Amino acid sequence: MLHVDLNRLAREGRARLDVDIPTDAAFWEGLDLTPRSPLEVRLEAQQAGPDVVVRGTVRGEFAQECRRCLEPVTVEIDEDLSRLFRAGDELESEESEDVLPLPRDADLDLSGPVREQVMVAVPRYVYCRAECRGLCPQCGTNWNESECDCTTDETDERWAPLRQLQSDG
Repeated sequence: MLHVDLNRLAREGRARLDVDIPTDAAFWEGLDLTPRSPLEVRLEAQQAGPDVVVRGTVRGEFAQECRRCLEPVTVEIDEDLSRLFRAGDELESEESEDVLPLPRDADLDLSGPVREQVMVAVPRYVYCRAECRGLCPQCGTNWNESECDCTTDETDERWAPLRQLQSDG
C-alpha cells in the first residue's frame, strides 16, 4: 500500500503515492487511535543521488473523548511529512530522526514514517471546548449540561501540615 519500488524510482527519478488508508486497514493495528475517515496520504519520492527524499502530506479525522467531560470530539490533522532515506550502512548519530536508512532490497516501505507522523500529529488529550466544565467527581453529572447538589469541600488531611505552615506565615 505505502511502498515505493526503488528500481522504478532509479529509472524514473520520481514516484508518486496517492493512497487513502481505510479505517479498517491493518495499518491501524497497535495504534491507540480511532480513525473517522480514510487517511489521505499524498507523497512523492525523489531520487537524490544515492539517497531518496520523500515529501508530502497526511490528512485525516480521528474520534477522541474530551479530557474533562468524555463527550466525543473529532480531531482533524493535516500534516507535512518529509523524510530522507540515506544509502549506506551507517548513519551518523548526530543526524536527525528524519533521516532513515535506505533498505538494500528494491522496496521502500513508508508505512512506518506515516504511522509515526500520525501518532505525533494527533493530540493525546483534547477538549470539546476551552470552557468545558467537566464532570462532577462525586456523582458524574456533566457540568456543561446541568448543576448538581454535591459538595466538594472535602479536605485531604495529608495536606494539614502545609495548611498549618500557610496559616502560621
